[in-house]
This record gives sequence, structure tokens and C-alpha cells, in this order.
Amino acid sequence: MSDGKKNDADVKREDSEEEELPEIEEQLVTKSYTGKFGKSKVAYTATAATQVIERDDDKKAVFFYVAYTKDDADPADRPLIFAFNGGPGSSTVWLHLGLFGPKRVEFDDDGFPVGVPGRLVDNEYSILDVADVVHVDAIGTGLSRGMPKDKEKEYHHFSKDIEAFSQFIVSYLSRNDRWGSPVFLAGESYGTTRGAAVAADLFDKHGLQ
Repeated sequence: MSDGKKNDADVKREDSEEEELPEIEEQLVTKSYTGKFGKSKVAYTATAATQVIERDDDKKAVFFYVAYTKDDADPADRPLIFAFNGGPGSSTVWLHLGLFGPKRVEFDDDGFPVGVPGRLVDNEYSILDVADVVHVDAIGTGLSRGMPKDKEKEYHHFSKDIEAFSQFIVSYLSRNDRWGSPVFLAGESYGTTRGAAVAADLFDKHGLQ
């Protein structure tokens, strides 16, 4: 039976509910490199950054991504690939360090990493000779996070995941003047399901083809 008085737990809970989310400072670091991919020598910029998206209900998310973009390329002629692994629950580390990135983990003939914790070598199979790549971690994986933390699991729902990725891509295209670029999505495992749904969402809501 309650005496109508609030205990300390009730007060703390209300304070927590009324507390505004902290301001999130986006971060971006770039560095220039040159590499040989296929038969082409490519000067490119590596970007590691966080990008904040906001929902209508005031919840926020911070996407972490690593992008590789060719220097002095015409955006209208330069394809742009957004890549993500699946799981669900996996970061994009293996598409980054196992397939698309300029460096890859070295494997032996049986497909196992060489050495512990592993060794990075030049990735001659990277597609940076023909396209730019943005490796994106899903919310709750890698360095991508939902805010507040106790609501992060909402982004694990199919529709919220799709909505968040679409919002990230739209924001990235606007911030980097890439709306004129041919855009592709590359997903691994569950990422293929995400990719199909995100492609439909981008087309239906933003006319992106």
C-alpha cells in the first residue's frame, strides 16, 4: 500500500526521464594515401568519423564509419558504395579488412589469419580503382551507438535499423556533395536483407536510384 509519498527510487527515475540527452560532438579525422589497386595507382583520402542522426522522438544515434575516397575524382562519374556486415549484430570490420579496404588481414592457404593478433598487408584486390567505399557500423556494433544507451536496442528492430541506415546515407550524401554519384549498397549475410530494404526505402522516400 502506498502512502502517496515518493521514495528515492521514484525521484531518481523521474529525474532520469526528464534529463536531456547530452550534446554529441561529431568527430572526423582524415589522412591522404596512395596505393596500387588492380593496375591503377590511386591517390585517396581515408576518413574515420562519427555522424549523428536524430529521430522524431528526440532519440539519437551516432554512426561510426570509415570511408576511402579517390582524390580529385568527378562525383558524377565516381561510384559510391556503402558497405555493412550482417549478423545481425556484427560490425563492418570484415568487409573493411577482408574485402574492400586498401589494407586486408593476411591469410594463409587454409584461410586462417597469419600470426596473432593478425597482420595487415596491402589489398591489391580492393576496388578503390573503380569506386569509393564507406564502411558503416550498425548501431550497437563497432563504435556506433544509440542514445540514450538503454534505448539502443530499439535500433535492433528491423524497421528502425533500416530507417537509421537510410538517414545516415542521406545525410552523408548531402554533407559530402555526393547526390550526383552512382550509389550502391554492399551487404554481407544479414546485410543483404538490410541492403534490399534500405534500397527500397531510399527510392520510396528520397527518389534515390
